[in-house]
Amino acid sequence: MKSRTTAITLIALLVVLILPASAALTAVTSSPQTIVKADTVTLSGTGAQNGSVILWILGRNYFATTPAKPDKIGDFTFIIKPEETDRFSTGEYAFLIQDPGADRSFEIEPLFWSDGIRIADQGKVITNIGSISSFPANIEPVATTILNASVWPDVDDIFTPYYFSVQEPTVHFNRESNSGKLPDQTTGEAILITGTTNIGPENLLQVEIRNATANDLVTSQSIPVVKGTNTNQWTYSLDEPGLPAGSYIVTVGEQKYTTSGSASAGLTIREYLIAGNSSFSLQPELPAGVTVYGVILPLLISFAALVIIGIIMLVSLRK
Repeated sequence: MKSRTTAITLIALLVVLILPASAALTAVTSSPQTIVKADTVTLSGTGAQNGSVILWILGRNYFATTPAKPDKIGDFTFIIKPEETDRFSTGEYAFLIQDPGADRSFEIEPLFWSDGIRIADQGKVITNIGSISSFPANIEPVATTILNASVWPDVDDIFTPYYFSVQEPTVHFNRESNSGKLPDQTTGEAILITGTTNIGPENLLQVEIRNATANDLVTSQSIPVVKGTNTNQWTYSLDEPGLPAGSYIVTVGEQKYTTSGSASAGLTIREYLIAGNSSFSLQPELPAGVTVYGVILPLLISFAALVIIGIIMLVSLRK
């Protein structure tokens, strides 16, 4: 048994050293090494010279295979559509590119039994990877079992593995407080709200602003997702005069197959005030240390004195 294991190991090393890789893969995903549910995934490969390739996808609660025919120079593309990635579960997923090798015939294949999936070499079962429902969030051990099947002596299939993390779609606001509020803004001013998301740049986000009291829709707009270095970005702007004074709820989210990819935050618009007063009427400023009563009282005394003087003069004239 030990000699057989050693022979298989040596053959595996020879396959790696002598045969070229089946493909150099370029993956277009939501962000590097990350797939977000309901996003499109594009896998473009080169160097496939043996007539066809098969993509194996396996992850928690998921297993599928799909073939592709490369063009004359060995280029090929797999496109996994949003309705398919929406079926993915969170966790690690393996994408195995299978090249049939020089004989242009696939030896390794999955067989679906009632109690799980067997891996066969030209129809003969050589290992069991279990039921799809039993696949763990860390799929690498299951993928390794399939990869090990390709090093059997009579197998020249070449498997090239790639691993991605599958996540739920998320949206976040910049400058959001712990209480879920954005900084207050003022009437008459343009509004600028920014944030981040793991959703891919091929998507549009929908922004809705509703009255916080009546939940009436005030305005809505579609905005793009902009690719970022570590995380993707989004920006929403509303030109002057912005919004009337009041309390609002701002909701930003993707509008495809899932409902989890959205977030909401409160926004308060305050009335524009001049010189800190609650009215727009201009009033003269008083000198420091002088109160309103300090001005009015002397005026009242002066007015009363004038009235008394007037009465005295009127009485004197009558005499």
